[in-house]
Amino acid sequence: MRLGQQLLYLSRADVLALAIDPEAVRVALEAVLISKAAGSVRNAPKLNLLPGDGRLFQVMMSLADDPPFAAAKVVGLASGNDARGLPHVSALIVLADAASGVPVALMDASWITAARTAAMTAVAARRLARIDAARIGFVACGVQARSHLMALCALFPLREVLAYGHRRASAEAFAAEARALGLDAVAVDDPRDAVAGLDIVVTSVPAAPGSAPFLDPGWLAPGSFASLVDLGRSWLRPDAIGRMELRAVDDHAQTAEAGGRLVYRGPFDADLTELASGHGPGRRTSDERAVLVSQGLAAADLAVAALVYARARERSLGLALPL
Repeated sequence: MRLGQQLLYLSRADVLALAIDPEAVRVALEAVLISKAAGSVRNAPKLNLLPGDGRLFQVMMSLADDPPFAAAKVVGLASGNDARGLPHVSALIVLADAASGVPVALMDASWITAARTAAMTAVAARRLARIDAARIGFVACGVQARSHLMALCALFPLREVLAYGHRRASAEAFAAEARALGLDAVAVDDPRDAVAGLDIVVTSVPAAPGSAPFLDPGWLAPGSFASLVDLGRSWLRPDAIGRMELRAVDDHAQTAEAGGRLVYRGPFDADLTELASGHGPGRRTSDERAVLVSQGLAAADLAVAALVYARARERSLGLALPL
């Protein structure tokens, strides 16, 4: 690749062919978060356009000294895409050389978005979930549930999975995939069964016109950890989320800029940068309830995009395009 003359295009198939494992993603993310704590990573709050009809468009940007790249991700989301036979979320990342600003890669970001989101949960879970967590519940059983299951299986002795989905068929399919991993997994008809009494809970309910919250924070058991990947939109009573003993968010600054999309807007005890760098409080007792409220982090996209780019160069994957 000749800087300033070519860029590497990585299709969705190219990215998937790399088969990067969740632990490598988490390690890359933690390294970037530690650098961010030291001031060598800059993260811009995401820019959102919401027409109000189930569509969402975003731009997310980050710049790092190590790995020496800038990344910009463009995201499109449409609630009606199931009927169109299209993914709910689509995204592309432009990776640029940090010193010159010259683009070096253009890559599909569908897998990257799922993997980095699960890695964000994993970073928080290492500090906020009990190390003996064995029972996990999922509310919504799509791409995020799958990426989270793989990321959390790498960290905890999980043995039981409870899956709830708006469509029973999706929960059944997800449970079958979990059983193929050697887990005891079942689909449930009541969302409470995927929350109450469990060690870890992941909610990733997609935004849709007319959707309403239906989960009660009071169902969370003492000692549990919940990752609210859906910005908390599926949860009732934000005041009850605020009464959890440990509350984390992906990024304090981004929340201050765009907290209006969060159901619970703080205060928060720590963000991911503080947790990863040891500057934020972790779990102190076995019965504390902890939550992570997440709305996505551009620095996480950069971390994974840089990893994908390096692995693709090592394996000579992708298509060199002229600039």
